[in-house]
Amino acid sequence: MKTQVQPPKWAIDFLEGFCPDGLFECILGDLLEQFDADVEQYGDKKARRMFVWQVFRFFRPGIILRNKFKLKIINTIMLSSYFKVAIRNMQKRKLYSFINAFGLSIGIAFCMLIYLFIQDEKSFDQFHVNKENIYRLEEKSYDTWKKDNEDPYRRSAYLQTGLREVLKDELREVKMATRYNSGASGIVRYGDKIFTEKLTYVDGDFFKMFSFPLIQGNADKLFEHKQEVVLTPAIAEKYFGDEDPMGKTIEIDVNGNNSYTVTGIINKAPANSSLNFELLIPQQNRPYYDRNLDQWASYSTPTFVQLAKNTDLQQFSDNLDKIVDKYMSEDLRNWRERGNIPSDIKVLEIEYTNLSDIHLHKAVSWEKASDPQYSLILGGIAVLILLIACINYVSLALTTSTSRRIEVGIRKAIGAQKGQLVYQFGFESLALAIVSMVIGLGLVVLFLPAFNEFTNKSMALTATSLLELGAITLILTLFVGLIAGSYPALFLSSFRPAQVLKGGFTSRLKVGFTKPLVVLQFALSAFLIISSVIMYRQMQYVTTKDLGYNQDQILAIPTQTGWNEEANKMVSRFRNRMQQDPAVISVAGTSSSFNQGWSQYGYEIDGEQKDAYVYAVDPYYIPTLEIELADGRNFDERIASDSNAVIINEALARDMGWEQPLEKHLNWRNDSTGLGAKVIGVVKNYHFLSLERDIEPMFLTMDKENAGYLTTMMVKIAGDDIPAALEAVRTGWKGLAPDKPFDYTFVDEDVARQYASHQRWMSIMGLSTGFAILISCLGLFGLAGINAVNRTREIGIRKVMGAELMNIFVLLNRQYVWLALIAFTLAAPLSYYVMDKWLSDFKFAISMSWELFALSMGAGLFVALLTVSYHAIRTAMVNPAETLKYE
Repeated sequence: MKTQVQPPKWAIDFLEGFCPDGLFECILGDLLEQFDADVEQYGDKKARRMFVWQVFRFFRPGIILRNKFKLKIINTIMLSSYFKVAIRNMQKRKLYSFINAFGLSIGIAFCMLIYLFIQDEKSFDQFHVNKENIYRLEEKSYDTWKKDNEDPYRRSAYLQTGLREVLKDELREVKMATRYNSGASGIVRYGDKIFTEKLTYVDGDFFKMFSFPLIQGNADKLFEHKQEVVLTPAIAEKYFGDEDPMGKTIEIDVNGNNSYTVTGIINKAPANSSLNFELLIPQQNRPYYDRNLDQWASYSTPTFVQLAKNTDLQQFSDNLDKIVDKYMSEDLRNWRERGNIPSDIKVLEIEYTNLSDIHLHKAVSWEKASDPQYSLILGGIAVLILLIACINYVSLALTTSTSRRIEVGIRKAIGAQKGQLVYQFGFESLALAIVSMVIGLGLVVLFLPAFNEFTNKSMALTATSLLELGAITLILTLFVGLIAGSYPALFLSSFRPAQVLKGGFTSRLKVGFTKPLVVLQFALSAFLIISSVIMYRQMQYVTTKDLGYNQDQILAIPTQTGWNEEANKMVSRFRNRMQQDPAVISVAGTSSSFNQGWSQYGYEIDGEQKDAYVYAVDPYYIPTLEIELADGRNFDERIASDSNAVIINEALARDMGWEQPLEKHLNWRNDSTGLGAKVIGVVKNYHFLSLERDIEPMFLTMDKENAGYLTTMMVKIAGDDIPAALEAVRTGWKGLAPDKPFDYTFVDEDVARQYASHQRWMSIMGLSTGFAILISCLGLFGLAGINAVNRTREIGIRKVMGAELMNIFVLLNRQYVWLALIAFTLAAPLSYYVMDKWLSDFKFAISMSWELFALSMGAGLFVALLTVSYHAIRTAMVNPAETLKYE
């Protein structure tokens, strides 16, 4: 008597798949006979393992190559049938088809948008031909003022002005080098056209190192002379219109008026460039260039070098160390002595970063530097949203499966094989996924401009990129369609025809695996909800917090005179001109406005290294901003000694340990013959920097020779009619300085721009939260549908027994409340941890109280109940006679 134990079916299927038809019967018979013998001798488990081993032994070229490879290709008639059935089922179940397609399309669209974002991040500076050999040099110096024992180093892209020439002269591996100073501004004049423009100072090698195409001009001859200028097409058109700008002369006013000849037109830097420019002029024209050229203790100039191919970078590093020792040995020795720096610590070294890596190298501040974690976070969110969409597909497919049990039973009864049914349902899944792909691509095109606004990008869909995106989307869609549709296809094809046709099939679906997935969905949504609420509250706190000064209706107007004595005179003249105008309340002068720069001084007092921020101001500064004095008095122009006095903030008094600061002097200039600047007042702490930073020691002074000139006017205007007040200020400016452009910003807008990156992330999180909530609600909708199907008969009986609509509603929705509570319980610790890390960037932040979590939970529960109420109400209102007949 043969054993009833059977060998693994998958092994037999595998054998049939690679074995020729003529050999399969014979080989399988021998294997089965051997299997029966092995069962008697070794037992069931070992016999099954041995059977698998024997099957794999036949998987060899001698067997496989004798196969004629007759592939079982689904003929076109069958495909046509599958297509017709798929279309008919989509039309029959319009609601579920729409929800499935919409959910998948959102997931696909979000993934594609994130893909475009990541590709854009990776594409920065990749268009340069010599990118592999171009490096940005960087300073890494021991910071004696930094209170961080783990990383007491300062990293900056700003180096010595004279370093470029030394490197080209003394290091053979340096083939080309250019300095790059951007962000400065100057007044540009041509004829009657006068504007303020951003200036970029570079060297002649710039045009040969980088691949910014020249439209006109010779890259090998540019900037051979000091008075040359290269323009972008937009600037050329702005000043010259249809004229040929080459050879024309324009005037640029930076600390004095100079004439420049246009010798080149260069394409504007693309959006994915770390270097940006509008108007390029030689480095030799930069203010204080000659003075800084030999100042090796002055760090003011970013420098790029192009090395010879196959340069040994370690040798290059050693040579940089030799340059530092050669030109800065005395400065470094003094630096080490003043800071008591141990001999085994390098005081200063020059490091470098490849051009391709600059954008994602956040350790060194740069205009367009980005955190690579942004891409990882967004990529993770995209994958999770797509996963949620796939879970929804499975849930909704199972919800509708019982309505197709008769179809499956009849198909099997007339001879359909399980594989054919799997093909059919799999084809339906792919068809729905393709529909979702088309909708998803449409959503990408529709929402790309808004996504650019959220992420501060300039991504565009060209024909090439759209083709690439379409190909990737198709691959992703086919993968999602196969993965998401595989389980429903196998589930539907497993219905037994005898049970279905005899009425023995139960419509109750086992969804034990679905609930944990839905909890995971909602937990992710809850995490995003909580995070979004906390981010919103923090940004609301930042924008409404009392900063210690009045920023309303204050204009910041540059004096347009340069860094000289004329700036102070301009402030006085403008104040005198506007003091009779009721539209202007007051005019004050300062060396820099909020979020428009700052100056920090380091000094030594009693052998201890100290530092403080310093602002040059006039006596009108404190009353114009309504800064409150805690002690002492304001500056007075009538008192001669006030020109060297200082007004400190409470943070500086605390840092110095002064209990009676008005009796002290602040020797911030390290005056060896005097006591230093007399402290005449103490202002209450106000936020002159971002709320991301603590209020640090700061002082105000009228010492223009050491602290700088009043290059910015703070003009407080009347708030009754702002447009009229602006026009009055503009008229006053034109009457005083008709040859200079009138530029201004509102101080409150400048302050708000400090948090632009956080605002963008809040917007991105809000967008992600909206997508996740929407798709998760679709998942809850599917689960509610399954639950309604499972409890159809129960609800009918309860209604016959007198159950009210509200009782049934509560009965059906009670489990979703529990699922939501479980989800929030899981999400709360994670969101607390992540948001605590995010809030740590702010020295002044909200506290994450339980009210925020309760609010988020309440919102989540409301959305969940609103989502599942459709099925609950629909099921509760069905006639009991119909529901009992359903079973």
